[in-house]
Amino acid sequence: MAKQVQKEIQRGVESWISLGNRRPYLSIILVGDDPASHTYVRKKIRAASAVGICSEIILKPKDVSQEELLDITDQLNMDPRVSGILVQLPLPEAVQLRSGLEVLGI
Repeated sequence: MAKQVQKEIQRGVESWISLGNRRPYLSIILVGDDPASHTYVRKKIRAASAVGICSEIILKPKDVSQEELLDITDQLNMDPRVSGILVQLPLPEAVQLRSGLEVLGI
């Protein structure tokens, strides 16, 4: 079943590109040195590549500031080549991004 889904996604990506659209591009932000997170990200990169999606990993140390992470996501959000942004969880305890609801005071 997984192989069938993978083939369908791959066909969808190629069809998208054949219509003159830019190849999908995924930026993954990985903070810290959690071995499981690194494994998950490697698998996500391999899965993206298998279906024709370009990707990159942006590695940040575990002591990166919340402000810097938000700046990175803002920059990626404005980058026309980036189709998707993923911040790999869990984040180190020192880095706690506020959710949209927290920012709104809810």
